[in-house]
Amino acid sequence: MAVKLFLFFSLFSLPSGAQSIFQKYDRFLTEPRSYVCYRVDGKLKIDGKLDEVSWQKAKSTAPFVDISGEGFPTPKYETTAKMLWDDEYLYVGAILQEDDIKARLTQRDTIIYYDNDFEVFIDPDWDGHNYFEIETNARGVIFDLMLDKPYRSGGNFMVQWDCPGLKLAIHREGTLNKSKDKDKYWSVEMAIPHKALTMNFNNPLKAGNCWRINFSRVQWLKAGGPEENWVWTPTGKVDMHMPDRWGYLFFADEAVGAPERTVALPYNTAVYKLLWAMFYAQQERYAKEKNYLRTEKDFFLTDAELKGLPQGAQISVEATRNTYQIAITVPGENKRYVINNEGRFWTEKIAPRKVKNWVWTRINKNKSEADYRQWFALLKECGISGVMFEGYDENLYRMCKEAGLEAHFWKWTMNRAELLNVHPDWFAVNRKGESTHDKPAYVDYYRFLCPNHEGVAQYLADDYVKIAHLPYVDGVHLDYVRFPDVVLPVSLWKNYGIEQTSEHPEYDYCYCEVCRAKFKAQTGRDPLELKYPMEDQSWINFRLDAITRVVDRITEAVKADGKAISAAVFPGPSMAKKMVRQDWGNWTLDAYFPMIYNGFYYEGPEWIGRSVQESVKTVDGRAKVYAGLMFPDIKNDFEKALDEAFDNGASGVSFFDGPSDEYLHKFRAYLDKKGLKTE
Repeated sequence: MAVKLFLFFSLFSLPSGAQSIFQKYDRFLTEPRSYVCYRVDGKLKIDGKLDEVSWQKAKSTAPFVDISGEGFPTPKYETTAKMLWDDEYLYVGAILQEDDIKARLTQRDTIIYYDNDFEVFIDPDWDGHNYFEIETNARGVIFDLMLDKPYRSGGNFMVQWDCPGLKLAIHREGTLNKSKDKDKYWSVEMAIPHKALTMNFNNPLKAGNCWRINFSRVQWLKAGGPEENWVWTPTGKVDMHMPDRWGYLFFADEAVGAPERTVALPYNTAVYKLLWAMFYAQQERYAKEKNYLRTEKDFFLTDAELKGLPQGAQISVEATRNTYQIAITVPGENKRYVINNEGRFWTEKIAPRKVKNWVWTRINKNKSEADYRQWFALLKECGISGVMFEGYDENLYRMCKEAGLEAHFWKWTMNRAELLNVHPDWFAVNRKGESTHDKPAYVDYYRFLCPNHEGVAQYLADDYVKIAHLPYVDGVHLDYVRFPDVVLPVSLWKNYGIEQTSEHPEYDYCYCEVCRAKFKAQTGRDPLELKYPMEDQSWINFRLDAITRVVDRITEAVKADGKAISAAVFPGPSMAKKMVRQDWGNWTLDAYFPMIYNGFYYEGPEWIGRSVQESVKTVDGRAKVYAGLMFPDIKNDFEKALDEAFDNGASGVSFFDGPSDEYLHKFRAYLDKKGLKTE
């Protein structure tokens, strides 16, 4: 099961007394060391002496430390390494201080770390799989092998692999296997052909590329052990086979001796760190329970883990009892970071997320043609894709289209005052017997039709088809596709001196003779005789279905004409059913614009996210969901409101009553930062 987390609020807290996963696995999450590798300046003689000018110019690594990292003893003997490269080889040089140089083993591919040894580990594509190991003792005896994956993940080693073309030499400042005198050091020089390390990876030895590499020195300070493990970059425990803990090796195009370069790591470190923390948590879980954590919330991530993630990052967890895959998608990078139960780490490009953004606008007769052209150009520049016009002006629609924007005709559906004199019988009636024809609810312009009256649906369908035929019209946008509000948004109660904590009969429609007769024919009951009409699901569904049938008629007619059809709807399908008898989750439009005006409901921007999430889940990919935002309500939380919309799956946003020019430019900057591309 996949679970997405949108990373700007935390729903889960850590169990009392428990450590966060960053605290628990901190030894495995320190940033590995880095090395910038420069080109050889001249030829190298592989003799182990490291005396050429190139080696003298090359910078040594920091001295090796105990493999377990901070808090463990400093190694008795210093070890450092250097690296160079050319088009054929990666060169590794190391100096191992030692006062008694010993090496007993003489046969290739024996277990060299039974002697004191020097080891190189290389993962060219840094995915943690298919990596290489080359070991040598002070005699220059080689143990080279390849591993398909780490031992912790059930890896297999292939000793039969001999690094083709490897050149290796040892130089000793001292005598071998003579403990009575005091030695100084032994040095290793390797030329590792980059072609020998090619195994279906797409990261060759090339300027600008990065490999993962580490070095280990196994030292037996006394016969019979225990052995010491000294490394360039610590893994956090006695296990070199943790490729995620190896150092970063960057290949610079300049010759050695050039001014020191600074380089950026090849991926987002906060994302990388969190993925590996989750990996180690999964390892521990499986060792104890023989089962993996199945969802993001099971990790009890805290702000410590989440705060460093890029804006808009999304975590997903897919897991079974025996396998899992964890991904963090970073839209701003168009990249997804992935890790699986075998410790394989990779990144994959994702197509930039494409969105459409809109504005609702009334036609302003006082606005000049030049002003409109300038505004349309600004909308396009700032990431707006289309305009919903309330009304029609051919010239205006044409200019909108010429600016590269879509032009849609926005018109009321069930609220139709133009029919007051033509069809007075078509208007909806409340439970008190009052018609919107002569006693509208709340305000004078609330002149709602009854959806069940014969002729209503066809009249509306014909009207929208006429609109669709108008020049430059890309689609029709329905509004007021509903009954009058049986429950108003809470912020409006004060305007009418009412508290709608229950349904009031004067706002409950439609009890006209047509509806009563049809419902009675279906159920044998008269809705006016229902004891609790607000709780009678058959009566509620009867009215929901009536609006849906009107929408279906309009949709069929408009789509037959080849035009797009969308609607402004109430926020969240569940609220829409309750407040205005609108079941838009079962319609078949091309797009929905839930009017998530959070200020109307005394809600913060988080409410936008919850509403979008419900809407997207209900539509389930059948149509687009564009979050309708009231600009004055979100102005002070502009980016937060946008995050809530986009991070919860909106295909775009639509603004009402704004934005200003200033905020249009802010919107453009937001889209760019978020990595969102406009259609």
